[in-house]
Amino acid sequence: MMHPKIDREEIVERYVLGQLSSEERQAFEEHFFTCDECFQKVQDVERLRAGIRDTATRGLLNEAPAAVKADQASWFRWAFAGTACATFALALVTVWILGNQIPSLRQELRRTAAQLERERQTRTELEQKIASAALPEPNVPLVMLQASRAAENPSSVTLSPGAKRLIVWIEIGPTRFHSFRMEVFTAGKRPVLSLDHLERSAYGALAASLPVEQLPGGELRIILSGQNPPPVSVVGEYRLKIDKQ
Repeated sequence: MMHPKIDREEIVERYVLGQLSSEERQAFEEHFFTCDECFQKVQDVERLRAGIRDTATRGLLNEAPAAVKADQASWFRWAFAGTACATFALALVTVWILGNQIPSLRQELRRTAAQLERERQTRTELEQKIASAALPEPNVPLVMLQASRAAENPSSVTLSPGAKRLIVWIEIGPTRFHSFRMEVFTAGKRPVLSLDHLERSAYGALAASLPVEQLPGGELRIILSGQNPPPVSVVGEYRLKIDKQ
């Protein structure tokens, strides 16, 4: 038995009211026991009928019990009309979700996956840098800086492709400061890096290890300031020319 025939001939309502022939009843039962939709309709109609019967029993329909009995099929049709509307609304919501929400969720998932991949790559690069930094490095380049004037030639150093650190050695004269700050700028005064809390070694000099990858080639200006005790004051200015092979 097909749904168009069930709807057209009001098979569900007639089944609940016991108005089907034995052949129709047997055919419908064979269908609705395997059809969730029709099984639910039968349950809905039976609940509706039970509600009407309970209302009549309580005397709430005493004014026109005959009319209710005569129009039970109409009541069922109205009930199914409401069910159909609700089903249609649910279908619209489902279509909206499929058409709008799922694509946006997929797009968000792709963005999240891309972000996770970038973070994974960053973590891998960081781990490689840490592992590389932990290894001993032979032939670390070193440059000794002298306080300079604008007209003087800068100190210079040549860095090989495999160099990872550059040691900067600065000898300073007597000073009231115990700790210092080093600031590195390009010739155009763009900040490159800075290093705080430098202290003189047993030789009376300052030594700092700078990462080569952060140092651009060309001429650099290095400003050394005394930090502690305050007030802060510039101790010296140095010029360094870096040649990267």
